[in-house]
Amino acid sequence: MVSTGRRPASGDAEFRRRRAEYEHERNRGNFFHPRTESCPWCGAREIRFRIRVADTRQCKPGTFDMDECSSCGHVFQNPRLTDTGLAYYCRDVYDGLGREHYASIAERSRPAYRRRLRLLGGRPRPEHWLDVGARHGHFCREARVSLPGTTFHALDPSEEILRARDRGWVDAAESTPLIEFAGDHLAGFDVVSLIHYLERTTSPRQELSAVRRVLRPGGVVLIELVNPRSRYARLHGRFWYCWMAPQNLHLMPWHNMCELLEETGFVVSCVELGAANKPFDNLAALLTALNYFLPPARPWPWLRRPGGPAGRLLRAAAMILAGPLLGLALVLDLLLHQVIRRRRGGNTYRIVAVAG
Repeated sequence: MVSTGRRPASGDAEFRRRRAEYEHERNRGNFFHPRTESCPWCGAREIRFRIRVADTRQCKPGTFDMDECSSCGHVFQNPRLTDTGLAYYCRDVYDGLGREHYASIAERSRPAYRRRLRLLGGRPRPEHWLDVGARHGHFCREARVSLPGTTFHALDPSEEILRARDRGWVDAAESTPLIEFAGDHLAGFDVVSLIHYLERTTSPRQELSAVRRVLRPGGVVLIELVNPRSRYARLHGRFWYCWMAPQNLHLMPWHNMCELLEETGFVVSCVELGAANKPFDNLAALLTALNYFLPPARPWPWLRRPGGPAGRLLRAAAMILAGPLLGLALVLDLLLHQVIRRRRGGNTYRIVAVAG
């Protein structure tokens, strides 16, 4: 979200309205649940502090502790945000003021969309596909090109998914939560995709149970998740892009997900580890650090002290000066990707499992 210049006069009233709303929500409190003393995945009490992270994208106030289970390796936010807290930190990320920024990123992600689809190659064309956590619907739009005739149904809490329906990117769209949606759509789909969705749910176990209910026997679930065991997670610390703080509540090692899928009635048919890596760790960490430390690009309504023209000028100059270093980071990412994709240490993993 980079912008320069002053807000137009016509936008001052809207800015004051948004600022008042953010201030009201911040003063309401009740952002966190009580801290838990046991792992929400396996129940073990051997948990340890992993890292303290911040909102390095929008720079909304607050810090968030991530703990790790010594028994199963599960990484989780502790204390965890309440629904009120999540609503505060997710506002204007994918919609509102963040709509155009997210859309620009999604448009550049088409190669990743096509790699996901290739994991389902060789299977009969699905008649009905459900994409959960669909955001703006870009993945469905790309999938329709490869799967003409497949009906795409999308779920996302943001109203942006309704725009995708109006654009023709999806055939049906709802903001209904998956667990509620499953009760009215038993065995209604051949494929369910969960692309960076389970990390942001309060109970991945319940979400997978809902997926099992909406899938027909022999149906397929396609899952993509952050890999908490990526070496870059420790190398880049709080500026590791994939923390996605504070939205990511749970980061599950791939073997934990495979075990849960089997417990839920699935048969794991494919696990993609290094090949699922996205070659941007060093570049993204540098951009994330610059965004966090430099004056804001605009006087965002959630900031207590919005930056002025001098700060925005300083930001623009710093970004220009950082250009060569950013270019070097990108080249390094692309070179290292050739090694990482042959191993297991990527920043992302994908799983395909079949409903038994």
